[in-house]
Amino acid sequence: MYNTKDNIVALATTPGKSALNVVRCSGSGCLELYYHLTKLKKPPIPNMSCLKSVYNKDSIIDELMLTFFAAPKSFTGENVLEFSSHGGLIIAKKLISTIESFGFRQAMPGEFSYRAFLNGKIDLIQAEAISTIVDSNKNLDVLYSINNLKGSLSSPIKKILQECENILAYMEHEMDFNENEIAFTRLSEYKKSFNKLEKKASKIIYASFLAKENKGNITISLAGKTNAGKSSLFNKLIGYERSIVTEQEGTTRDTVEASLIIGGQDVSLIDTAGIRKTKNVIEKKGISRTYDAINRSDLVLFVDQEDPIKESKKYSKILKNKEILFIKSKDDTKTIKTKGVISTSSKKEGGTSLLFTELLTFIKKHGDSFSNKYMFLINSRQRASLVSFVEEIKKGSVALTKTKDLVIASSYLRGAHDNLASLLHGGDKNSTINKIFKGFCVGK
Repeated sequence: MYNTKDNIVALATTPGKSALNVVRCSGSGCLELYYHLTKLKKPPIPNMSCLKSVYNKDSIIDELMLTFFAAPKSFTGENVLEFSSHGGLIIAKKLISTIESFGFRQAMPGEFSYRAFLNGKIDLIQAEAISTIVDSNKNLDVLYSINNLKGSLSSPIKKILQECENILAYMEHEMDFNENEIAFTRLSEYKKSFNKLEKKASKIIYASFLAKENKGNITISLAGKTNAGKSSLFNKLIGYERSIVTEQEGTTRDTVEASLIIGGQDVSLIDTAGIRKTKNVIEKKGISRTYDAINRSDLVLFVDQEDPIKESKKYSKILKNKEILFIKSKDDTKTIKTKGVISTSSKKEGGTSLLFTELLTFIKKHGDSFSNKYMFLINSRQRASLVSFVEEIKKGSVALTKTKDLVIASSYLRGAHDNLASLLHGGDKNSTINKIFKGFCVGK
């Protein structure tokens, strides 16, 4: 994939008008490069940023902050030089061009992180966490990715792998001896060990949510009949016109979702299609998605321009066990909460601030439930490996019961172990590793 013997350089910040640019270099030639650029003979102090002038021959390029990281105490595990220069394109181009003249080449996407992975500084889960942090625009994904970068997901997986290896060691040891030579572990004990492994891996799956699935800490949906004012209220809450608003009934035929932050919590707000009987195939699909949105919502804003409480009783089966805020829409006269109903006006500011107050109260009360429910952020590759591990362990447990053959059971356990280990190390799946790192930006 990459030639890791090369010295590499890249602009690590977004090019353009800015206060600073960061140029990053990695490889064995970094120390020699330091001497060439600074014209100094004294070696740099590792891990300390110093103000230095850097030159292209006798012409000064810039006066900048320079940091030298000595191997192996660097991000890549190699010697690393980082230049924090003045912003703009000119200085960065001059600096990189000069560095290239000393035998450095432009880094490929993800090459710095790839070297960190090869040198044991990070595992694949941590590498993917870096990618998510860079790419994501969701506060929740970034928060959990930072935890993954610190090892919150890698740690329990490593413990499971260690337990697998211990069980395999006992099994293989017993397969080398006969009953007269050693005391054998009972099959029931092995079965218990298999069940423990299954439970631990399943716990990780159940305590995880998928990255980039547009999940907020709390999901709130707007529901009600057609032309009740849901889309107008939705646009009012998010602050811009995301949903199409017309006088025609059934304008919203699909769910529309937006993210916003209320009380420091990520909230997914969903505008749904109006609930009504229809023969139109497209509208039926929209209404079906409305039901799905309501089912996964933590709070439903039931909207009606006449009597939202009375209207909601028609949909008691759908709204069963749901927390509901009743919204009377298109009310330009009242802006207060009466009898459990908030009157709002999308044309005026009426009721919007009161509604936000109610939402804030709900979020403060329920906001911690997401953190209590979920511990890990995973992607589809990681989920697939965990699910496959559980399935292999189950097959091994069944094999122990049916065949009482340690050879068969151990083969399932080894397959499960190798599959789970690929989460951290990639195994022999070079195509998977290539795909992960090629998705990174240059300089990362």
